[in-house]
Amino acid sequence: MNRQTPTKQAIVEAALHLFHLKGYHATSIRDIANKAKVNPANIAYYFKNKQGLLEFCFISYLEEYLIVLERNMEQLEIKGPQECLMDLVKDILTFQRKNFLAARFIYGESSLDSNLNREIHSTYFTKEKSYFQYVLEQGIKSRYFQSVSIPMFMLQLKGLLSAPVLHTHYAMEVLHVFPQEAYYTNLYAEEVGRFLEDTLFITEDLQPLLAGRPEMFN
Repeated sequence: MNRQTPTKQAIVEAALHLFHLKGYHATSIRDIANKAKVNPANIAYYFKNKQGLLEFCFISYLEEYLIVLERNMEQLEIKGPQECLMDLVKDILTFQRKNFLAARFIYGESSLDSNLNREIHSTYFTKEKSYFQYVLEQGIKSRYFQSVSIPMFMLQLKGLLSAPVLHTHYAMEVLHVFPQEAYYTNLYAEEVGRFLEDTLFITEDLQPLLAGRPEMFN
C-alpha cells in the first residue's frame, strides 16, 4: 500500500493484523497502539478515530488497486483484449498477494451491509466493473471473445479472483496450498488463464467456424 511515515505505516499494519485476527469491532484503539508500539494519541492525530483508520485502510488499498487496473487499460489497444485481460488477472492476483492482510480484511468486510461498504461499491467497485465490462465488450465486438452474458461472466471472474483471499484457511488447511506465496499465485493465475481460454477466448481453430455465425456475437 502507499508509502507512509514510519509511525503511520506501523499503525496501519498493526490495525490490519488485528482486524484480521480479532475482527474490527473486537479491536480497540489501545490494542492497535500497543501492537504498533505508538501512543494512542498518534492514531487520533493521523486518523481521528478507529472508523477513520478503517476508512483509510479501505481507500488506500482500493486507490492502488484501481491504478493497477488503469495501467492495464491504457495498453488495451496495443495488446488486444485477450492479452489485456490475462495481464489484468495476473496483476490483480499479484497485487492481492503483496497486500495480503489488507485484501483479506477488505474483501471480508466489504460483504457486510454498511454505509461505508455501500459507498465503496458505488465508487471503487463500480469503476472496477466499468473496466472489465469495457474489455469484455471490446473482445466480443472484435470477435476475440465468445458472446457471453457480461454480468454473469464478471460474477464468475470476480469469484475466481477473490477466492485466494476469501478462502485462505480452506486453501491452507484442506488443500495445503498457500495463497500468500508467489509460487501459488503464479499457478493460480495459470488456472484462471485456462478458464478464460476454455470459456471466453476464441482460438484460431474456432475463428473460421464462427466467422459464418454472426448471431454468436449479437
